[in-house]
Amino acid sequence: MRISTPTAFVLALCVAAGSTAALAGDQENSSSCVAAGRQVSAALESSQQANADAARQEKRMGLEFCNAGFYHQGLVHYAKALEILGAKG
Repeated sequence: MRISTPTAFVLALCVAAGSTAALAGDQENSSSCVAAGRQVSAALESSQQANADAARQEKRMGLEFCNAGFYHQGLVHYAKALEILGAKG
């Protein structure tokens, strides 16, 4: 089976578009993790609660998951930290 030049060109464009879309999705998720981490940090700075240690642990776990590329799990931990602190997410 022989692939013509126009077909090969269209196939290359489809592959490039797909990989660009996947990369853009990763950047959106990683930036969401950064924003959530900053929000938790701000809530921790203004918090005088005794349960701040539990929130710090959740924040640490969120950071670890986000750094490993598991953005959803990281965001869940950041949300849990905000919940512990009583902050709105």
